[in-house]
Amino acid sequence: MMNYTTIQDQDRKLDIMDHVNQEHTKELLMIAQSYGKNMQIYEASINDIYEEGILLHTREGEAQKAATLFVDFELKGDLEEQILYLAYNSFAKQKIEFSNNAKQFFEVIAKEQLSKNITRLTIKSQVALPQYYAGYAYGFILKVLEKAPQTKAKQSNKSGLVKNTFDRGFLWLMKHISSPKRQKLLESMNKDVRLYTLRQSFSRDGDDTALNYGYVDVFTHGNSPGSEWVSELQLRSLISSRTETDDKHEHLHQGQAVLIADETAYPALAGIMDFWKNPTPPIVVLLCTEQQDLDYFKEFSFPENTILKKISCDVAVQAEQTLQILEEFPSINNVWGALENNAAKQIRHYLRNQRGLRGKNNHIKGYWRLK
Repeated sequence: MMNYTTIQDQDRKLDIMDHVNQEHTKELLMIAQSYGKNMQIYEASINDIYEEGILLHTREGEAQKAATLFVDFELKGDLEEQILYLAYNSFAKQKIEFSNNAKQFFEVIAKEQLSKNITRLTIKSQVALPQYYAGYAYGFILKVLEKAPQTKAKQSNKSGLVKNTFDRGFLWLMKHISSPKRQKLLESMNKDVRLYTLRQSFSRDGDDTALNYGYVDVFTHGNSPGSEWVSELQLRSLISSRTETDDKHEHLHQGQAVLIADETAYPALAGIMDFWKNPTPPIVVLLCTEQQDLDYFKEFSFPENTILKKISCDVAVQAEQTLQILEEFPSINNVWGALENNAAKQIRHYLRNQRGLRGKNNHIKGYWRLK
């Protein structure tokens, strides 16, 4: 292999590797198949990142042959932008919509306040919701639809041509504009979309195979776009989602597991607890800025002998106080967490550098960013 330039900020590099390997396996597979020109590849992960590109570890064929593939970056800019561009270009090459075309429609049939700042939406879906809902999330479009959606007609060749033209134009634009403008473009594309967790799916007709109803619990605060959207919703309001994603937490099934969540992640944590099967009781750290929001768990049953720690303080010091709690436990094998981005970064780096947790055992995510 050629001599490639090592990235100086190793924590930054490892953060990106862990995030992409944990959350974007489909995108990595598409990159490997497209740039490796081999549709027999069925698995891909990032082995390393250099200034010039990414080194992938791949498996292909019935023999599960292992190989490495280096993919050169095609942009100048942030590492995440460059990997995103490779993914978008790979989807376009295979004529697959990058958003996965996972649009769904829902009807709001109830709305209630669970705590001071957490609102529960009861939704009815046109299609069955996942039975395993732990950490499953939808990218809701922050709009209220005026009328029930019509059945989507089969896409014509003309609309496919328009889509291909848009893809080529978007790829050209991403490649030729500056990094700051590129970031603004990506932000503008997703400015009206927010990921909210499906707290629970269920049936009202006694048919457990058709779970068309669900709870979506939203942390509302101030005049944020999500809060204003929730305030506009009424009974029978129609809403839609653009994307959907599941959560990766299989590593929590064994060893001493720690789960850390602020108010935005309470629904995801509760869902994981619903399906808990690790014989070792978990350590759970609940974060909040207003103690009243801990009412969300007032009637919730954690697994037997759960060690429950509660931190109520300003967001700016939540990481520091969380680290003090983690120091109390000499043995930590696996961690899942979701909280403010900078706090998540501090905790993730501590677990990696001070406690020796590798990426596959250290799933700490930034759900939002403090401005």
